[in-house]
Amino acid sequence: MLKEKNETILGVKSNIPGLDKAVENFKSGELIVISGFTKHGKTLLAQSFTYEFEKQNYFSLWFSFEVPQYQFIGQFQNLPLFYLPLKLRIHAMDWLEQCILKSFEKYNTRIIFIDHLHYLFDIARTRNPSIEIGTIIRKLKTIAVNNGFLIFLLCHTRKAQKSSNDLSFESIRDSSFVSQESDCVLMIQRNIKDIESKTAWLKIEFHRRTGIFNQKVKLIKVDGYLKQIEEQHG
Repeated sequence: MLKEKNETILGVKSNIPGLDKAVENFKSGELIVISGFTKHGKTLLAQSFTYEFEKQNYFSLWFSFEVPQYQFIGQFQNLPLFYLPLKLRIHAMDWLEQCILKSFEKYNTRIIFIDHLHYLFDIARTRNPSIEIGTIIRKLKTIAVNNGFLIFLLCHTRKAQKSSNDLSFESIRDSSFVSQESDCVLMIQRNIKDIESKTAWLKIEFHRRTGIFNQKVKLIKVDGYLKQIEEQHG
């Protein structure tokens, strides 16, 4: 049996003011999707959240499937405290759930990052990826609700078009269930014409609890993490 996990409602800030205002802070029971083109800042945004959450004494559990652990850890600047499984298993939702619950029991980790969705099922053996993804999304949402967790799921988009400057939740790869079943979709995109730029747009596609949709915040990479660019008035 899990210890009491809903004694307090989890509420954490990203310390990106425009985002925090739009979503009224991230709360327990929510499944948040982060998406965007490859190399446009999905993982960096999630790492920035991890860094800010640690300042609030919330320590995250990470499942980073794309790169070796040493490489993933090396991507952080001013390394925050977070947790990683010693070994990862792909295409194993039952294992993932048990790992999440064990980490909560041992380290009280209530915030989970999964990078990324397509490592959770075997697309080569799936006849209908859309339905399989829908099942996974519902499972993750159930884990979040039943245990008072906050889950961030990173997702790829369809192949980028060079002329594309307006990503939306409809750009997410393989299944509409990702946006239909999640609480919030965040899309991040660098300037297509200046991919080396340190600035990016974060678009809050929607947040069901607050009713916000299609709201943008401009970000810049500072000291290894993404921060909001303050608007200049005058």
